[in-house]
Amino acid sequence: MFDISFSELALCFVVALVVLGPERLPKVARTVGRWSGQAKAYMRNLTNELERESNVAEIKKQFDDARKTVEEARADIEKSSRKIADDVRDKLKPADEAGSPPPDTAPTPPGDAPKS
Repeated sequence: MFDISFSELALCFVVALVVLGPERLPKVARTVGRWSGQAKAYMRNLTNELERESNVAEIKKQFDDARKTVEEARADIEKSSRKIADDVRDKLKPADEAGSPPPDTAPTPPGDAPKS
C-alpha cells in the first residue's frame, strides 16, 4: 500500500523533533500509536463482520436451495400420489358400474350364514 523507506521515516522523525521539540514528541508518538492501533482494531473488526455477513449470506443461500429442493420433491410426490389415486379410481370405476361389491367387503362363503 504505502512504500515508506527507512530514510523517509528517519526524515519524518527529524522534522517532527524539530517542529514539536523533545518534550512533546514522545506524547505525540504515543497518541499517533494509539490512533494507529485503534484504526487497525477497527479494520480487523470490520473485516471480521464482513466475513461473518458473507458466511450468513452463503448459509441463507444454501437454506433457500434446500427449501426449493424440498418443495420440488413435495410437489413431485404429490403429483405422483394424485396420479396413482386417479389410476386406482379409474380401475375401480368399471367394477362399481358392473354391480360387483366393493373390494373392501368380502362376500360370505356359502354355508357360513350369519348368525343372529
